[in-house]
Amino acid sequence: MTTPWAIRTKNLTKLYRSRQGNHLAVQGLTLQVADGETVGFLGANGAGKTTTIKMLLNFIQPTSGQAWLYDVPCGEPRARQKVGYLPEQPYFPRFLTPRELLSAHATLAGVSPREAEHRIALALEMARADGFAHRPIGKLSKGMTQRVALAQALVGDPQLLILDEPASGLDPVSRVEMRNVLHALKEQGKTIFLSSHHLGEVELLCDRVAIIHQGRLLAFGTPEELVQQTDRYTLVAQQVSETLKRALRQIASHVRREGTQVVATIESMYLPEVLHRFARGEGQLMSLVRQRETLEEAFLRIVQNALPAAPLEKAA
Repeated sequence: MTTPWAIRTKNLTKLYRSRQGNHLAVQGLTLQVADGETVGFLGANGAGKTTTIKMLLNFIQPTSGQAWLYDVPCGEPRARQKVGYLPEQPYFPRFLTPRELLSAHATLAGVSPREAEHRIALALEMARADGFAHRPIGKLSKGMTQRVALAQALVGDPQLLILDEPASGLDPVSRVEMRNVLHALKEQGKTIFLSSHHLGEVELLCDRVAIIHQGRLLAFGTPEELVQQTDRYTLVAQQVSETLKRALRQIASHVRREGTQVVATIESMYLPEVLHRFARGEGQLMSLVRQRETLEEAFLRIVQNALPAAPLEKAA
């Protein structure tokens, strides 16, 4: 029996109408996310990511098109039985403690009272929120509150996690902790669909990446499929002459020493000259590797090439 798609959309469209004019937030979005897959949903601010997530969760109705969660139409309540959701800006009653909040969410998720205590403890531990489970949420930091939000998404033991900017407002240490949690959930076979501004984190975590801009899906594939080789090369050499070292400092974008070796990044236009110097005996070339784009560079290239439009906000 074929495993159903965790998320499936077909020509999903959302048009907002107002006196100031119409705004097409999502345009004919068609994508499929397999069960157990981790997919990053990337776009500049206002690209349509949150609107798409709200349609998947039936918070808003699509203007046209269809969407399914595990082959159940998103408009049906049972479509969300396997879903845990972390919003971009979670708001919780400030007087509740994380444990009290999760108790309420466990009840809403249909967890039996017999099992609830175990699920709550597990979710708090997984989200690294167990250390402040008895403090009022109003006294928690932004990072702590974000961990509580993740815990409430996990307390129902969902198979599909829909996370809207899970690392929003987190410091670098907390972002690494969040990434480790998501890695652990991925290892458990959970399906994760997340939007994020942190493309480096997405590149490390996600099996596939969807890029959306001005409501349109521009690309969908693995990070390896989306990035391209660049015109930059990284060379590693030893026994480099002082003359060549000076030349590298002038033409290379990065030069550093690693023990007895010199590591430099150069553009392809300078490659013949540098190789000629090595051929003359000005150093011993150990390796020469053509660099590839980062996911952030690939994102900017795909968006700018496909839709020459208004200046982009920060990549997401």
